Amino acid sequence: MESLHLAKPSGVTLQEHVNNVIDEGNSIINSFPITIQKYKSMVGKDLDKRLRVACKYHDDGKQQPVWQTACRNDYNMFLEWQEKHGGDYLEFCKASNKGFSGGSLMKTGIRHEIFSLIMNNHRKFSMPVQVAIAAHHAKLNNKNEHRWKDDKHGNKGEGAELWRRFKREANTIKDRHDFRKAIQLIYEYSGPRSLLQIADHRASAKESKEILPLFIKFSYAFPHNEKRNVQKIIDEYWQEDLLLVRAPTGAGKTDASLLWAAKQIESGRAERLVIAMPTRFTSNALSINVANSLSDTGLYHSSAWFTKYREQVKSDKGILKYAKKEHELARLLLTPVTVCTIDHLLIALTLTREDHHGVLFNLANSCLVIDEADFYDEFTQANILVLLEALRIWQVPVLIMSASLPESVISTYKQSGFVINDIKEDKSDGNRVRAEITTITEYAEVAELEELFMQCIAKESAIIYANTIDKAFHIYSWLKKKNMQDVTLYHSRFTEPDKKNKEEELINKLGKNAWNSNKVKGIAILTQIGELSINISADIMLTDLCPIDRFVQRVGRLSRFTPEKVGEVHLLYPMKDSMLYPAPYGTYQRGLGWIPIAPLLKTKELLTEKGYSADEFVQLVNEVYPEGIKFSDKAIMNANMLKDHLAYHWLIGPKEDVQQDADDTVHWKSRNIQGNDTVLVKRPDSIYFRNWTDINEFKCENGVDLPLYLIDKGRKNNKLYDLEIFIGEDKYSIIVAYPGVYSSEIGLIFKDEEMEDYFL
Repeated sequence: MESLHLAKPSGVTLQEHVNNVIDEGNSIINSFPITIQKYKSMVGKDLDKRLRVACKYHDDGKQQPVWQTACRNDYNMFLEWQEKHGGDYLEFCKASNKGFSGGSLMKTGIRHEIFSLIMNNHRKFSMPVQVAIAAHHAKLNNKNEHRWKDDKHGNKGEGAELWRRFKREANTIKDRHDFRKAIQLIYEYSGPRSLLQIADHRASAKESKEILPLFIKFSYAFPHNEKRNVQKIIDEYWQEDLLLVRAPTGAGKTDASLLWAAKQIESGRAERLVIAMPTRFTSNALSINVANSLSDTGLYHSSAWFTKYREQVKSDKGILKYAKKEHELARLLLTPVTVCTIDHLLIALTLTREDHHGVLFNLANSCLVIDEADFYDEFTQANILVLLEALRIWQVPVLIMSASLPESVISTYKQSGFVINDIKEDKSDGNRVRAEITTITEYAEVAELEELFMQCIAKESAIIYANTIDKAFHIYSWLKKKNMQDVTLYHSRFTEPDKKNKEEELINKLGKNAWNSNKVKGIAILTQIGELSINISADIMLTDLCPIDRFVQRVGRLSRFTPEKVGEVHLLYPMKDSMLYPAPYGTYQRGLGWIPIAPLLKTKELLTEKGYSADEFVQLVNEVYPEGIKFSDKAIMNANMLKDHLAYHWLIGPKEDVQQDADDTVHWKSRNIQGNDTVLVKRPDSIYFRNWTDINEFKCENGVDLPLYLIDKGRKNNKLYDLEIFIGEDKYSIIVAYPGVYSSEIGLIFKDEEMEDYFL
């Protein structure tokens, strides 16, 4: 061993590790033939050759004498510990109580990737290969500029020269007006850059004896004997680059989207499917490998991940480790079907984190379904236009489906450069009356709705939509005081495992099987999280006023499994000081309170006590949104900042720290609301984490998102506290809830505090 170079303090040799990385690189190349072909077509270069070169030389810098001496010292420490305790390297890391080891290596301050480039300068690697090697430990950013300029340990200014070289290359993109060029360069550079990191991470995991998920190809077989109208539309128009489809709830849109994706992949236009949902409510918002179950479950978020492995994990903890690895692939959009939020794709365009390069490159080789976009939110729509412009340049097929697509979106989405002629519409069953608004009621206090609540109790099943978590909690409390047992509160402030339990509970009470077996019983109290994600139904619904496109989605849960019935809707107007209280459908101004958005007021004007068919709902949507979106100056400035981020960070990352799965940066926001942060409902056992993947896994199981102002309130009132942790060698701060603040029954609610309403 003494004569061999080491790659890690665990004793893995450099040659062994490099061979493993090369093997993983070849596995990637063989697994993604469409990506390899598309790269050649768009860039004119061979991605497979670039990746193989990067894999072969990426760790040459570990031969540097000072680095090797330090690595061997750390290895000897491990051997001494192992002789006494008999464990493996991972157990040694845990025993060190830091989640990592390699103290001697950390003290050297050497970045081996810098020396890898210095040692191979004579090989004249292409710039994308140099960047891949430079970035494979996420240190090619302005935060780490000092590491490149440090000339100790034999680096005689060569690292600084490399930094200047990368800076010159980065500056070839001047600003957002070079957007097209930047998008093209991101594709070329992020390919080898992100794939080398995946190969390296997978090789390291295998060296730690971890079992890794395979790269699985998309597979979908249409499960029905006959295609419905919306699926026939897909058959006819699937080759359109941006396809807009409008179809009523229950028309078969899920199978249509999978059928569309299958055609894109079979024709070589895409490697995989990404489904982007409008909601930002799920903490991680990823569902993995669901091509075979999606049409049955309709679960469009990360709770599906817990569903998939729940029973197995109970009996085999090794399964959990494997599942988390697969979940990480999903976050990078590398699973055959990945369901994520729009925000997950938008934040990747900022390139403020190294892994954003992987998300974007994998998105560029996918086909994208945008499911039920929020048309009332012009701020987010401005961001989506930036995304669509990038997708057009990357030649990504896009399908936008909704029961409430207004005609005016055609002119809006044309601004992205896509050619769009019309909305393809499934008009079958459009005349049937689906829901009837039987009452319209103003209320300021929940107790004023007692008569309606008693009707729900009498029917033994109902769905109640509240616009805010605060209101949903107060409705839940009222019903519980009336000894109503079969009532379920579901909102965004539950952990992912508890969301899974809530959905399971709701489906058991109000799902399709319950209706088929005549065992329907229960009242569901939902916020916006329940508009799209849960396949449940009731014949009576109470709902706060919301924009018409959201209203159509809510009403889609009425008599969902009993089409012979007309659902009963009781429309509620939340009031405060004798005025409509519109939160969250408005803007909050100090001294003035909430100012409602125009679509909310127009919806209020149009909805009356009568029955509505799908066709009539479409007419209402077109009346509420008669023109293409007129973007505010604020929305335009924010969308321009998104382009600026991309232009400034396309090669070298920023100084700014952006946490994994954040929705915003310091200067840009995905939505026109105050930012959120993750609160952990459980304190971690150790403050040391080996990497971002480890902390993200913990957050996924124990995290809840809260708006920043509410977090500040929680700190002041001793509900939340800050905890300093280490991720690798870097220090960070996380937010933790004190015991008793969170419960699996009601989620994270400061129920003893006066609550402000906030976006869900």
